[in-house]
Amino acid sequence: MTGLCRGDICLVDFNPAKGGEIGKLRPAIVMSTKEELEILETAIVIPLSTCIEKDAVPYRIFLSKRDKLLHDSDACIYEIRALSKQRIKNKVATLSQKELVSVQRALCELLG
Repeated sequence: MTGLCRGDICLVDFNPAKGGEIGKLRPAIVMSTKEELEILETAIVIPLSTCIEKDAVPYRIFLSKRDKLLHDSDACIYEIRALSKQRIKNKVATLSQKELVSVQRALCELLG
């Protein structure tokens, strides 16, 4: 998939899922840079969930619905993963710069 950037929200096919992994076709935040997306076969993504958990930072970051992201969602920071770019479908929205910074901070806090 071309034209993607860090902070884009795209539909991603997470199937097959195993154990407690997030599965199915769902929105996810692209965390790979544009340059990484051009040269690598995989992308790093953070899946979104419509099951909202209040006060769950750094594990989850709340994102409000916008554009083609039809529901308020939580970015499930602890579910970050690398997967084939073939799993990434169409773009539905983009994070604001402030939201992207919040997601990156939460990820750094989690990885300590």
